[in-house]
Formats: sequence, C-alpha cells, structure tokens
Amino acid sequence: MTVSGIIVLDKPRGIGSNRAMSRLKRLLGVRKMGFLGTLDPLASGVLPVFVGQATRLIPAFEGADKDYEVTLRLGEATDTYDADGTVLARADTAGLTPQSVQAAVESFSGEQRQVAPAYSAVKHAGVPAYTLARQGKPVPLRERTVRLRVGSVDCSALPEVRFAVHCSSGAYMRSLAHDIGRRLGVGGHVTALRRTRCGEWFSLAQSITLETLAERAARQDFAFLLNPAELLQDYRALIVEAAQEQALRQGRAIPLHPLAEGALPGAQAVAPLQKMKAIRSCGTLVAIGEVVAGQRGDLGFQPRRVLA
Repeated sequence: MTVSGIIVLDKPRGIGSNRAMSRLKRLLGVRKMGFLGTLDPLASGVLPVFVGQATRLIPAFEGADKDYEVTLRLGEATDTYDADGTVLARADTAGLTPQSVQAAVESFSGEQRQVAPAYSAVKHAGVPAYTLARQGKPVPLRERTVRLRVGSVDCSALPEVRFAVHCSSGAYMRSLAHDIGRRLGVGGHVTALRRTRCGEWFSLAQSITLETLAERAARQDFAFLLNPAELLQDYRALIVEAAQEQALRQGRAIPLHPLAEGALPGAQAVAPLQKMKAIRSCGTLVAIGEVVAGQRGDLGFQPRRVLA
C-alpha cells in the first residue's frame, strides 16, 4: 500500500522534530517525509508531517500563524532561553507582583522586532546558529518582525507564569520568554512549551500520539492520514479525468473550457491567477496550481505542484 497524506503528530517532549519523524518513517515504512515548523525537544504538540507524495505540498502550507501555551520561569536566564540550557544569571523575584508580571507579558502583544536565540535553526552563511553556538563561535544577531497576541496570563504561581500566544510564522517563544524576563529585570526562560495549532488546518483535536499511531499502523488502519485536498479550502476544485491527469503529470496546462458537466463544482466563475486544485472523482489530489489566460483569452489550469 502506498502511504500518502498528512499526519498531525502530537510530538512528545524529549525528542526533536527530526527524531520524531524518523520514528514515523520506521512505523510506516515510508522514506519520504517532511514536517512543517520545527519543535525543539523541550516542546510538545502539533507537528504536521507530510508523507509520500504529499511532501510536494509543504510550500503551500508554509508561513502560517501558530498558537502556543508557554510556561515561563522568571529569575533565571539561560544560554538557550529554555530549561535545557545552562543558567547564566539568577535574580531575586520577591519584588514581582501578579499585576506587574501580567502587564509585562501583555505588553508584548502587537508587531515588534525579535532576535532569534543563538541556539536556533536559523542559518548564517548556510550554517545553523546552534552549530556556531555549540562551537563557541559568535552568532550574528538577526532581527525579524513578528506579530504576537498574548492571552490568558496566569500569574498565580510566581515566579512561574503561564500564558497563551498567537503568533506569526518565524516567532520564537524562547526569545519572547527571554525578552519578558529582561523587561522585568530578573531574567527568564521557557520551562514548557506546547503548540496547540498550526495555521487554519492543524490542531490538537486532529492530532495523534506516536503510541496510538504505532498501534493503528500495525492494524493497517491509516485513517489518521489527512487528505490534503480537503484542507486546501481556498483552492477552487477541478475534477479531472485520466487524459487531463496525464497532461498535468507532464506539467502541461489543461483548458478549462469546454469541460464536462460537474468538473468545476460551484457556480462562481474562475479568473486568471485564481488558486486551483485538480482532484480525481474519488477525492484524491492530483495537482495544485492556478488559472492562466491564453493568448486568445481562453482560460486553463497550469499545475505548479503535481502529486500524481
């Protein structure tokens, strides 16, 4: 059986994203996989894993906002900005109040500049920052603009703080924790991190643990695999037949008119540059692309990523 689709893995704490994916490869007997949005070993939660032909679709899902639940410990700063690092400084937190801490955390809502941690996967001249940091080499500071929306701050167990964050792609929760601690003048680092959502498509409600996946895969039950055609709701659907599918496999555009009745479900007309997905009558995805206009004004579907 050819295994293809998307798994929403509830990655456990204690292993990195690459190691989690390696376990999936062994469980499913699949060599071709890729994931969306790296999670550190300390973090758990939603890790979308693309399997088989579905790996070609990863770019269509990149750049999505994400949701996290963050646990921050104030009073200690570490070199990695999390509990896996070495403590660099300690400070007394007795003067902190729930009101002052909540105000500091909430002050990070909005658009702002953020520096990635030295121990991160951001590359400098092709070398991951964490490689340079582990070698004791200087890591160039690289700022990026991120958007954050902080909610549900719990300061009932100071110096530990729990809060939820909705953020743009590329935002680092470890950097946020470090910046909050610095603003309060006592330092801080992440002790627990859980991703609860990735984009509009993937959430904890859809997720599966490695243990449950292993049990179901042993029974040849692959119902946990999501059909990407059903997730790409903003792509207009085009139902294709065998001859059209063959043309798409060769990278050729196919005309949208004339089409068999029912090939373009819905009454709304298509327009150039509109995103489109070609699917078989059974619902499996063949290709994604866009509507293009020919020299005579006739419209066609140009595939950009073909799965078939």
